[in-house]
Amino acid sequence: MKTIVKKTIVLETKRYDFENEFAYIEIWQNNQLKDCYFAEKEFLFPDGTIKSGGKKYFFCNSPDDVEKKIKPLNYANFQWFDHLYFLDESGEIFNIIRN
Repeated sequence: MKTIVKKTIVLETKRYDFENEFAYIEIWQNNQLKDCYFAEKEFLFPDGTIKSGGKKYFFCNSPDDVEKKIKPLNYANFQWFDHLYFLDESGEIFNIIRN
């Protein structure tokens, strides 16, 4: 007996551009948030992927315990760009201001 399961995977990218040089990207798969990040607009392709040389920045409001959490942000009222962090090539976490 064979069991055949057909499943459609829907991948959706949502992008919000701020008035400064950043954009906020959310990657959704079947109504589940898979990734969310900030990126500089000049390093983004129209589909939300990052060009070579670009960085993914994540938001964390606790500078003592920096951790990326995948949860949607209220980007309409977002103003805490000094709380953005990124991972460098060696895996260390840096604040965007101390870069």
